[in-house]
Amino acid sequence: MPVINITGCRMFEDEIIYTLCNDPKIDEIVVIENDECSGITEKLTKCGLSYSIMSFDDASKVYGTTDTAGYVVTINILGLSLHGEPRYLREQVYRNVKEISEFSDGIFLFYGLCGNVLRKIEKDLEQLSCPISILKDNEGKIVDDCIGAVVGGRKSFLKMVSGFKRKSTIVMTPMWVQNWQEMFKHSGFIENAEDIEMAKFVLDSMGYESVVKINTGSQYTEAYHKQIQEFADIFQLNVLEVEGNQDLISKSYADFRDTIMRGWPTESATVSVSRDIFTDAGNESKNQIVKTV
Repeated sequence: MPVINITGCRMFEDEIIYTLCNDPKIDEIVVIENDECSGITEKLTKCGLSYSIMSFDDASKVYGTTDTAGYVVTINILGLSLHGEPRYLREQVYRNVKEISEFSDGIFLFYGLCGNVLRKIEKDLEQLSCPISILKDNEGKIVDDCIGAVVGGRKSFLKMVSGFKRKSTIVMTPMWVQNWQEMFKHSGFIENAEDIEMAKFVLDSMGYESVVKINTGSQYTEAYHKQIQEFADIFQLNVLEVEGNQDLISKSYADFRDTIMRGWPTESATVSVSRDIFTDAGNESKNQIVKTV
């Protein structure tokens, strides 16, 4: 059965968790261990989803040399700091995808266009040994960003903002408001994430009047309403609410998953345990490699 990788921005943590919680076909979840994985592992634990944590090298050893007995999803979370430099974001996403393709049957990106730097990623990397896909709307167009993904794409976003002055509002998902200081820094609003006064000056000079709370349908980031209200209080903004959903994300991922799985036989493959990595003769046993939670 296939090994499908999800590589995504940390801003998409909630959407990734929602996808995993609502995919009954998954047999195993593996989180690639890095500096950005603590948030996703904490939410997996709270949701009651079992998972393993592996280093990149160990995941490559385990899944790059044998068929799996079930449908495995590996998760690779990349940091918010990449948004500070578009070319660096592109470079890191491309590099990660290339490396992960060596032990994957498909790679799905929880990213949007991100300033257009990822608009050609499927074409640019079509020579890889496994197919890749990225979040798209019902018209097959890549979503702009994490905001567009939870409101149904660009058309839905424009329809949403048509009810208020677009330039006077700042739109936030649960992860956005939780990480607004870091994102303000990486977006170039402020140089120091702790400089609240400068952030106030910037938002005021840009004429912001309201913050829009998107009810995304996920419950994985705690105290969303409280954090939105605190943000509004700091910047003296009105709070507006709009309804979002996970439909675009669920369909986009499920379509890709089903395409990959159609290339596999109905019966699960038998895992070979003759490889050195799973035997006492090898350098490491599987139990040494995998940290199961």
